[in-house]
Amino acid sequence: MNSIEEEKLFKIRFEQHKDIIYRLCLGYFNQNRALAEDALQEAFMKAWIYRKQFREDANWQTWIYRIAVNTCLLKIKQEKKEKDKTESFTQQPQAEYDAEKESKIQKMYQCIEKLNSQNRILILMVLEGIPYATIEETLGLSSENLRVKIHRIKKQLYTCMSHGTL
Repeated sequence: MNSIEEEKLFKIRFEQHKDIIYRLCLGYFNQNRALAEDALQEAFMKAWIYRKQFREDANWQTWIYRIAVNTCLLKIKQEKKEKDKTESFTQQPQAEYDAEKESKIQKMYQCIEKLNSQNRILILMVLEGIPYATIEETLGLSSENLRVKIHRIKKQLYTCMSHGTL
């Protein structure tokens, strides 16, 4: 494949996956749009830089998810090293919103933040509506193991939402 074809294919893949990857990043950064946009750009830059390492027999969607997840985790780790993690990030003002619903959503993301990294990745992918088959392939889980993990995570989140602890 020549460089022009490669660039066209990458642009198509970017357009197909940018919104999903952005929302995945938003989940990692407690809805902080600036951090999510940075992670999105960095993930796709890495995908472009390392495109030659992508195996054509593999699933590109799974590959970019893995890059995005690793990018988000690395950014979080770097943030923790630079300073103590702040309790909440700046929220973007909204024209109209339901305060009770917003409060529940923030509480849910706070509970998700308390999960271990693999469970956090898994539940964010589920919330994003990513097909189970893709999640299984990305995280290396069997179908049965995935369903059991999702059930356990949901129970943990319910407990956290009800009592404030996992």
